[in-house]
Order: sequence, then C-alpha cells, then structure tokens
Amino acid sequence: MPRKKMKLLIIDDEKDICNFVKLLFKKKGFLTYSALSATRALNIVKKAKPNIALLDIYLKKGMDGLGLLGKIKEIAPDCRCIMVTWDKAQAKTKEAKALGAFSYLTKPLTTSELFKAAERAVCDIRKRGC
Repeated sequence: MPRKKMKLLIIDDEKDICNFVKLLFKKKGFLTYSALSATRALNIVKKAKPNIALLDIYLKKGMDGLGLLGKIKEIAPDCRCIMVTWDKAQAKTKEAKALGAFSYLTKPLTTSELFKAAERAVCDIRKRGC
C-alpha cells in the first residue's frame, strides 16, 4: 500500500523564500503549502493539518513565530515544527523547545540541512529510525 504524501507548511514573510522552499519539497514528493503571515498559516493548519511546518521565528506582521508555534501546537499537536531563524540565542532555542518545536535551524542554511531536518521529522512521524 502506498504511503500518504507528507504535508509540509512553509511559513515565512518573504515570498521568494516560501516559493523556493515549496518547490524544493514538492520535487521531493511532499504536498506543500505556504503562508506569508501567522493568520494565513493558522487557517492552513486548521484545514490541511500539515505533518510538518518550517517556521521562521521572525515574522514582520502580526504574531511572531514563537507565538505562532504555540497556536499551531494547540490546533495540531502532532505537527512537527522546525524553527528557522538567524538568531542563535540560546534563550530563543530553549523557548522554542519548551513550546514544542521539533527542531531549530539557524540561517544561513543549505538545502541539505532543510532536507535532513524534514527527514528526521518524517522518521519521527513514521516511528522508524533513519
């Protein structure tokens, strides 16, 4: 029996980044969604119930990424949220982990790092070692 496609939500306030990452993961077989704002992201989470979210901590409008992380985990507690940011501060990392982040990546990062983080999330979802 074929496996269901993993649903991935990319949340970043930069449209070019969303489009680029969305295309990369679509080519890897993910069903992809993107949101430029927390409001749009929450609507997608409610309707699509993504398995994984790539979430920028600093969003320009409205709620920041950490606040959004908390809301996502309320709506979809099983969603693996991978936080992405330029900020290497340990306090942000600890706060993200406390709110339920699955992983925390710092920019600049490579596509390989993004794929590895997503693969770890997929393995965790499917409860198998990779």
